[in-house]
Amino acid sequence: MKKLTAAIAALALFFSASAFGPEPTNDVNILLNAGEAKVVTSRKVGKLITAAFNEKFENASAVTWKENQGLYFGYFKQHDQELTVAYTTEGELFAVVRKTQLSDLPTDVQQTLKEEYSDCAIATTVSEIDMQGETCYYVSVDSKTSTKLVKFYSNGQDEVLKSTKKKVLVGSVS
Repeated sequence: MKKLTAAIAALALFFSASAFGPEPTNDVNILLNAGEAKVVTSRKVGKLITAAFNEKFENASAVTWKENQGLYFGYFKQHDQELTVAYTTEGELFAVVRKTQLSDLPTDVQQTLKEEYSDCAIATTVSEIDMQGETCYYVSVDSKTSTKLVKFYSNGQDEVLKSTKKKVLVGSVS
């Protein structure tokens, strides 16, 4: 269960890392950090994963693969949308990630954002992650004092996954 939770958070961090400026250094980020993942060929990915991928995403184009910590990540386009998938070494689909807009979020999520984060700047692009039939949304929220990565469930419930305090400059200008 820890690996599953870590992978969800890591996928979200992977796609939202640019909102935090320099990449945060923690075990979850290292797990799926683009710099740490190795680019691999389709042949290295293996027949199980390739067959499962081709069956589920038959219209995929511009497919590239990376591997990290026993997960294989496929980056591709389908119907003019950029997607990422994660597969286990056994060829099981672990997660599907796509970028979406705030306006496409479920009503309950939009309501929570409005109520709980009205004083914050909210990233316009959201990472939607579908894992094992559950879809969650990862949003970068920027307040005066911190930047947070917030996970939203479809029912609007939120959970702060990462909070980075902003540096405050003290002093005067002459």
